[in-house]
Amino acid sequence: MTIKPNKVVFLFLTASLFILTSCSKQLAFFGESKIEKPTDSIYIKQRIAEIKGVNPEVFEKSSFNGTNDAPIKYRLRKPTSADSKKKFPLVIVFHGSNAVGTDNVSQLGILAKLFASDNIQTKYPAYILAPQFSTRSSNYVLDKNRNVLASVAQPCLETSIQLIDSLKQTLNIDETRIYAVGFSMGASSVINVLSMKPDLFAAGLSISGIPQFDKINELANIPIWIIHGNIDTENPMDSDKQFFKELSYKNKIRFWEFENTAHNDIFSTPILGEEIPKWLFGNKRK
Repeated sequence: MTIKPNKVVFLFLTASLFILTSCSKQLAFFGESKIEKPTDSIYIKQRIAEIKGVNPEVFEKSSFNGTNDAPIKYRLRKPTSADSKKKFPLVIVFHGSNAVGTDNVSQLGILAKLFASDNIQTKYPAYILAPQFSTRSSNYVLDKNRNVLASVAQPCLETSIQLIDSLKQTLNIDETRIYAVGFSMGASSVINVLSMKPDLFAAGLSISGIPQFDKINELANIPIWIIHGNIDTENPMDSDKQFFKELSYKNKIRFWEFENTAHNDIFSTPILGEEIPKWLFGNKRK
């Protein structure tokens, strides 16, 4: 029997998704897991291209002026049925340092478009908020007691929290399901905003970031998923390892260590499927 090329691709993708689903079921909801570097480069490239292909126009453009003289521009993806009386989760996606600016489009990276994509929105409808900052949202300093880097929130993050509070007044947001996610500097900003207002968020996702350590007791009560590559030289993983160690006593933190994975190679099969949305939306603030 002759198998056509497009059928080969279909079978390959199906097999990749089956493997991903099977593997993810073996991983703990919380706790530490080591993830082998995926080798399915064809699927990864196709999946990344698919996500990047999400039309930016599904996000509405707007801007917001807070009270601390740090105005921000932002994009908002609304659920298709957002005009109903039903309440929906809100996911705020913090961008990395490469998207700092004012064009109100550069912040629409892989994470923002992943959550805004039709297949994820169909299963997990939610508001997707993507602010853009004109300056860095988090800076890094050496924590001398721990001998690792720690992140320090910048004023624009306070504006982003004010923006969420403003949107809660005009949108049908489920206030028990507000989530913060981010990559690189954006991941650092996730931990910063959770520290600033822990009673606002139901869970957080930090990918390849630098955490904050001075509010460990408050953060230990929030479900947090840390993902990091163990050969990351831009944001060294030892900060996240220490962060996980200090928060793990409450069993509300999940840590995935990707083997032989550098900073910009982190977006691969386990992250680009449905594991992240499934975990994130499975958390609800009491």
